[in-house]
Order: sequence, then structure tokens, then C-alpha cells
Amino acid sequence: MTEPQKVNRILPIVQATGEVSVAFPLKWALPDQTKDFDDPVLTVLEASALALSGELCAHLVIQQETHYVAPETGLVEKAATVHTVIELVPVPGIKPGDEIEISTEASLKGQWRTESMAVRGKHTTLMTGNCQLKMDYTVYEQREITIYKPGDVDASILSETVNVETFFDRYADSWDLALPVSFEETPQSLGTIESRFVNAKVTPMRGWLKLEGDVVATVPYQGPRENTFVETFVFPVKRFLEAADAGTEMLADCAAQAQLFTCQREPGSNKGVLRGLLHAGVRLSKIESLEVAADTRSHFHHSHFQDPFLLDQVLGVGSSQILIQREIFFSRPARKVREPVDAEVRNLRTEVIANKVIVRGVLHKQIFAVDAETSVVFAQDVDESFVHFVDVPGAAPGMRARVKARVEFVKVDINPGGLTARQVTIIEITVKVTRAVKKDIITKHPFFPVSPISPSHPKPQPTGRVYIVRSGDSIWKIARMFGVTMESIIAANNLQNPSLIFPGQKLIIPG
Repeated sequence: MTEPQKVNRILPIVQATGEVSVAFPLKWALPDQTKDFDDPVLTVLEASALALSGELCAHLVIQQETHYVAPETGLVEKAATVHTVIELVPVPGIKPGDEIEISTEASLKGQWRTESMAVRGKHTTLMTGNCQLKMDYTVYEQREITIYKPGDVDASILSETVNVETFFDRYADSWDLALPVSFEETPQSLGTIESRFVNAKVTPMRGWLKLEGDVVATVPYQGPRENTFVETFVFPVKRFLEAADAGTEMLADCAAQAQLFTCQREPGSNKGVLRGLLHAGVRLSKIESLEVAADTRSHFHHSHFQDPFLLDQVLGVGSSQILIQREIFFSRPARKVREPVDAEVRNLRTEVIANKVIVRGVLHKQIFAVDAETSVVFAQDVDESFVHFVDVPGAAPGMRARVKARVEFVKVDINPGGLTARQVTIIEITVKVTRAVKKDIITKHPFFPVSPISPSHPKPQPTGRVYIVRSGDSIWKIARMFGVTMESIIAANNLQNPSLIFPGQKLIIPG
């Protein structure tokens, strides 16, 4: 009898799903003493989660905005503040190394309370209230599985085809950053530089991965008259990462981080160069149709099934672009806007309906403009809500949607008079619709012994307990190289994000 056909794949196995609701207090002060204000608007700026042993650790950044009437001028002003929240959620059975996807929505709970207070001799309005946070989560474990095709082996086993996302490899690299800047004032001293990488996009090519995005740097400094300034700069970047397994038909997920350490400049000059590093970790995957067992006509064969897995079945992938054209109102007449503009999509939410996904979000822009009268640079935040429909044939209510949004283009043109401007923004939205399905997977056959999965290349034996990461390495590759589990390497090195390891980094390999 000929040996049955089999495939070896790394699949995302659903470990746990759930929904939690958390309430926590918020407290902050308006700049002025006032009784006329709107209820605060809460926006989730960042949401991520890590798996601990039996617990999910969620890291959330929530922005709170309030419009109020300034008592001295009678004008409506906007005050904003940012809250960082860490929440631990019990999730039995999860462990370090598992991947977590979360979606969140923040709203007000109850009424806000206000009271007058004095801070450094100035009267302000203190606001206190509660935030209600709704969080949906899905926990995945990447598991390497041998699947035998039942249709070619035994007529007593029924099978069906399921579309799943299979993982091929992980890649990581770091690049030097040297970003030229020109300050509006000549810095006398610089504060701590804050940086982030936004609008990330990875395009798989044959043998390469193209990484695109924006490095955003915020630099506080003291000017020549001892005034304090804060300026934000945006730098579009493009880098290439060699990836032998990459192909144009594949998908790529990216986790990237920009670190800027210092600004090199000549004394007395308003120009300088920001120096730092860009780290990126990319996961390469592909949507495949795999044949899995659906039923069996014989109880004898049940011993050859694994316990049922919760597979993440992919129902469809859709992408679309949204064009946003709106008018911006400046707080003072402007004659020029610094480009590129700091723009990103925040607070993404989805709703799956028949054959479509409704995507809601907020387009956030921080615009640096030059005052038409004084030539002083001022910053103005602009937030614009949007709703967009993405076609995904096969989508239905009750399914999950994973969404990515990237600002592809933004342009701001000042209108005559300088009080308004026309802005045009193009956002690219990609949606993947999935559902967790319980399936039996054949992992052995009564007539053939199961052979362990062997890597395509010989395993070198570990020569010590420390390994230095090389370009193209991943935790998965290193684990296979030394014959240990990914989880043991992650735990031994206390890796907070296993997708981000860098050339030159030292890893402890457990015995």
C-alpha cells in the first residue's frame, strides 16, 4: 500500500476567546475654571496584549477630550489628556509565547463630577468619572501539525476543505536611522526624544520583503530666550529585508519600533540629525486550503484523530481605499503647513454584516502651521471620524474581523485668508474575516507509523547556552535549530514580544 499524502503546516490554533468589560476611574483638570463643557470623548489610541501564565495583560492608551467655554474669552476650547491603563484578565490555559488579538471600545459610565480647585494659584475645574472599557480577545498558539489527507487513504473517513492561514517563517532586522531636521528656533538644550513607527506596511516580493512606514519624532527643546518648544517631525522610510521564502502571493504582518537616541548638531545651528535604530519583525503567512477530517463511519478510526482543534477558518479577505476630503478650521490665520503631516488611524472598530464589514475609525492629524502674522509655529490636532464598508464575500454576522488601516497619502492646502484649509487623505483598509471552527485532524493512520517532523536541513547541535541572533533569524528557527520549544526560549529570555529579536542580540538556550 502506498504511503498516504501528508502536509506539515504551522497553524494558528485558537486557545481561548472571550469578552470582558472593565470599569476604572479617570481624573483630570481643565485648564480653566468653567461650568460650561461637553461630556468627554474617549478614544483608544493604542491597544495591545501579552500572554502570561493563565492571565492576559492588556496595555491600553486612552485619550480624553473635552470641549469647554473659556470664561475669559467666551470661546470654545478643547482640552485633551492621555491615560495609560494596564489590566490583567484571567484566561485559564494560556502561556507566554501565545499570540493575542484584541479589539477595544471605550465609553463613559455614569455622570462626570466637577469641582473647583486651585493649582499653583490658578483656579481650574477638576473632573472625575468612570470609563467603561469593552474588550474582545482571541488567544492563538502556533503549532506545527502533520495532516494526512483522508480522502486518498480510507473511504470510511469523510473530509472537507477549510481555508486557513498557515505560517511559513519569521524574519527580523534592524537599520540605522539618520534623519535630518530643521528646528524653528535654535535649540540651546534638548529634552528626551520620543519616537514611534506608524502606518507600517510590508509587501512580500520574491525573496524580499519591502517595509514602508513613517518614523514620527517628537523633540522638546529650550530656545534662545529660555522658552520651551515641542516640535514633531515625520520621516517616510522604506527598507528591504531579505526573506528566502517570500513570494508575491503571501501575507505579512509587521511589528516595528523606532528608537531615536540623540540629535547631532553644530553649536548655534537650528539644523541637526536625529540618530537611532529601526527594528522590525515580520511574520510570513499564506491563505491555504487544507483537507481536514469532518466525520468517520467507523469507531475504529477514532483512535487516529487528535483531540478536536479550534481552527481559525478564513472566510475571506477584502481591501478598499477611502478618500476623506474635509475643511480644517485653524485657531489662527496660517500661511504655511509643515509637510509631511503626522497622520494615523486610531480607534478602529468593526461590525460584520452579510458580505460586508463596516469599519469605523478616527483619522488623527497633528498639523504644524506657521502663524500668518507672527511667523510663530503652532500645533493643531484634528480628529475626523469616518465609516467605511469593505466587501468580503462570505462574511456573515457573528464572525470576527481583523482590520488594518494605513494612511497612504495626506495633503493640506491653505485657503485664502489662512483661517481654513482643504485636506485630502487616502486611507488603505484591509479586512480579514474569520471564525473559529472545531475540526478533527488526522495525525496518524492505522496502516502507517507516524514519523516526527524533520526540518529540511540538518540540526546543528548547540555549542553553548548563549546564541547570538543573526539577520533572518526568528524564535521559531532558533528553536528548531537547537531542538527546543519556542516557549522555553521565550520564557528563558523573558521576551515581551517574540516577534522582535535583532541581529547581535544574545539569547539563552535552555538545556
